[in-house]
Amino acid sequence: MNNYKPYSYLYKHESEPAKLKSRFITQIPADKKLALRSGDPSTVGSITYIRYNIENELGSSLRQEEFKNEFSWDGNSHEVHVVIGSGSDDGGGESVMGSDDAEVF
Repeated sequence: MNNYKPYSYLYKHESEPAKLKSRFITQIPADKKLALRSGDPSTVGSITYIRYNIENELGSSLRQEEFKNEFSWDGNSHEVHVVIGSGSDDGGGESVMGSDDAEVF
């Protein structure tokens, strides 16, 4: 597993109230932690962004962690972008999921 690459899953609840639930697992290096950016999840049009900053956490070890976010949804086609750090290379990772492919919960 690559550090910070989110392995993501998207679930949808189609009856009222309609919701999307994002879950992802990622590997976090020693001495680091993830913190949800202020204001996220944030939605612009048909895209929801869930962004995490990479922060220092001295004394922590290499580990896998799971993160969950649930938010309202209008029932139309929608994308969810999970972005860790810069979203690429050693500075983070990114995953994009679509509501059309989400599992029903």
